[in-house]
Amino acid sequence: MPRLSSEKINEIRQSVDIVDVIGTYLPLEKKGRNYVAICPFHDDSHPSMSISPERQIFMCFVCHHGGNVFTFLKDYLKIPYIEAVKMVANIGNVDISKYNLESRVKPVDQKLEPLYRMHDEANKIYNHYLNTKLAIQAKEYLNNRKITDEIIETFEIGYAPNNHVLLKAFEKMNFNKVSMFESGLIIEASNGYDRFTDRIMFPLHDASGRVVGFSGRIYKQSQNESKYMNSPESSIFIKGDTLYNYHRVGEEARQAGYIIITEGFMDVIALYKAGIKNAVAIMGTALTHGHLNLLKRLSKTVYLCLDGDQAGRNATIKSIDILLSAGFIVKVVDLPDNLDPDEILDKRGIEELNAVIKRPLSSLDFKMNYYYEMTNMDNYEDRKSYLETIAREISRLDDIIDQDHYIQQLEKKSGFSRNIIDQLINQNTAVRIETAEPPKIPKFQNQRLLDKYIRAERDLLYYMMNDKNVAMMYEAKAGFMFNDIYRIIASYIIDYYRQEVVLEVADLISSIEDENLVQNIIEISQLGLPKLKDTKAIDDYIETIKEKTVMVKKEELTKALADTFDPKQKAQILKEIIALKDKE
Repeated sequence: MPRLSSEKINEIRQSVDIVDVIGTYLPLEKKGRNYVAICPFHDDSHPSMSISPERQIFMCFVCHHGGNVFTFLKDYLKIPYIEAVKMVANIGNVDISKYNLESRVKPVDQKLEPLYRMHDEANKIYNHYLNTKLAIQAKEYLNNRKITDEIIETFEIGYAPNNHVLLKAFEKMNFNKVSMFESGLIIEASNGYDRFTDRIMFPLHDASGRVVGFSGRIYKQSQNESKYMNSPESSIFIKGDTLYNYHRVGEEARQAGYIIITEGFMDVIALYKAGIKNAVAIMGTALTHGHLNLLKRLSKTVYLCLDGDQAGRNATIKSIDILLSAGFIVKVVDLPDNLDPDEILDKRGIEELNAVIKRPLSSLDFKMNYYYEMTNMDNYEDRKSYLETIAREISRLDDIIDQDHYIQQLEKKSGFSRNIIDQLINQNTAVRIETAEPPKIPKFQNQRLLDKYIRAERDLLYYMMNDKNVAMMYEAKAGFMFNDIYRIIASYIIDYYRQEVVLEVADLISSIEDENLVQNIIEISQLGLPKLKDTKAIDDYIETIKEKTVMVKKEELTKALADTFDPKQKAQILKEIIALKDKE
């Protein structure tokens, strides 16, 4: 299979609009010919990242991070470059199936490979035993829960029997005991024994789809054990970096425009039964930075669908704040009567579960209801506290129509007047503005302090990017730059023009892996120097570079003259120095 050529990569890049792609992850605001956004690559409180639809590049004028659509996806989602290319190809409907692409799975540390192999083997063994006589009762339990063979196959559900099958299998495969114990699948005691016995097994996968752990569930009333038993954390399984079903939902979540977060894997399976395939589970843990980074890869909109009991509602409140602070749009599926998704499906059916999912509350609607239910509205101090809490939330809204809507709701719920609510919100807004960080000033270099030779090379590169004729003049008359980075950039530009007439910066950087080079190209392309009326300025830049060449050569000859004691060599060096002076 052929590898992706630079021409094909450019075709993929040109199949989408960078504004549309970045706009699916960040709120954008039109400003002149460009768009601006809060920069996600540094601690930004004012829009400092500019996105150019004309050039198809982005750049932050504070942290100077920039690039094309591939760069943004790679750095924002923290994925390999080739994964970003695949994503853009998918968005732009460019068929790359016939090309040889790098594997999606990262190269595995050889120390970790035995752990992955043991988990993969365990999954196969558990899958096998679910279809044996030993698992008759377990299979009946699954049938009673309406978990079909198709669901069993999709979610790779298995069964762990009582006879320590993993230990025996691992010994036959010559895994050492240290690795067995480290995997968490075998408990360290005397000769060891299987952690999971007589349980229905649900494999847990990492983001790339490799099995890294398990959750085992009891299925008989006579089993006096914890309902669920999970793998301990290991070198390959970290709870805070794992979302159940994540590796399956990518395309479904992107098509739906949102991802659903549930508490447990039975909730994910319940939604799957109802035809909803864009759900993941946090498996009883709080949301972590690792979870947020995974979610960002799929969508900026999240539906929280945690249990409807008090513990679930408390967890929802905490999750809302975590997600909002990370820049997500948050909606809440308000589950009725203390039920979870699996219970709604079982007691009320598919139609009711679908209806609940399709009418989510805004995060603020949920907060207003949550705190209202938790407040004794007959007590003045409690009612006042409720007012202050919700007023703070309303003051954070940027849309005045949304503000007015929630102010009206707060007036009805709290019993306080519109005038009082308006004053509170104005106070909160004033405090936010006063305590906000002042806008950071872009770190542009002072033109006067910039070395004239560096400036000549930099400005020449800008004009080379904008005009093929300038690039050809540089190649013919100079062909060299002293700054190492600029010299490499110039060679990339010349090579680009051998194939094209007009240079697209977004395409130029597609073939460059060095991030420092990419950032320099983006910065230079954004200089906005005046248009040329003639070639005089270009000739001046080239003369300045030549002047630097002569100056450096003179310094080298002067040093050589001081270091030599041979009269003939001295005479020759002096002759060369005089010749250089004649050129000045």
